Amino acid sequence: MAGNTEHDKIAKMAGIPSAISEEVNRFMDDANPPKDFEDHNNERKIFVCGHLSISIRTLMGNEKLQDRGKEEIIQKEDLKWLLATKKEYIRCYYLHLAVDNICENKDRLKGGKETVDSCINNWRKNCAVVVPGTEPYLRDVLDFLRNNAENIIQIIC
Repeated sequence: MAGNTEHDKIAKMAGIPSAISEEVNRFMDDANPPKDFEDHNNERKIFVCGHLSISIRTLMGNEKLQDRGKEEIIQKEDLKWLLATKKEYIRCYYLHLAVDNICENKDRLKGGKETVDSCINNWRKNCAVVVPGTEPYLRDVLDFLRNNAENIIQIIC
């Protein structure tokens, strides 16, 4: 995963205010998330089976919430919540996930085994979760990444 410095630099390039980037970083890394984000973790119920619904925090466990971007069910709940309460955070949420994915592939990028474009396309096809209403935000992030691939590689690598 990319560090907060890399996330903040890339978010700034994308025109995302630093306050939003910082809050999304804290939320995604489960590092002292803002109160409303923590309330989402504790109060948002996810249907598991039968009639059982549990909180995101219970489902993921305290130590694993920093991996929330790897869980489709968590991403869907996060995106639904952001869409209803904090639309201005959705671009940053998607950007955080995409940058983490690029960072996880940086050795392949450095070695020339993969391009940023192929990395972005693979993330979009295999990892990016969409809920109705978030498509424009995802498109904006994908366009930004493609248009700024060289700068992003310099920041990450």
